[in-house]
Amino acid sequence: MATKKEKIELSMYGVAEIVKWCITRNNGRVPGIDTPIFQQLQDQIKDKPATNDYYTLDQFYKTRKVFEFTPEEVATIDRCLYDIPNFDGAQLPQIRYKFWPKEVFLQKA
Repeated sequence: MATKKEKIELSMYGVAEIVKWCITRNNGRVPGIDTPIFQQLQDQIKDKPATNDYYTLDQFYKTRKVFEFTPEEVATIDRCLYDIPNFDGAQLPQIRYKFWPKEVFLQKA
């Protein structure tokens, strides 16, 4: 049975935040970052223009792409974007809202 994937549109700013918190600053605190999607996100950031020109970099980071995540990858990213900044005493990344767990509403009888 194939796992249902969730499509999430991200700007390169968002991709950079995920790579920063899930890969660069993780230090093994949150497992599960060895899936192909994390490699794909890192590869996208490697395409960053080699310039210090603000306009060119801004255009790159505003570029949007759709990525497909499994529910487990979404949960892993949510943990990375919440646990690690809290552990480091840093502000939570704004991109985090895209990875919040889906709410389950209880119906009253």
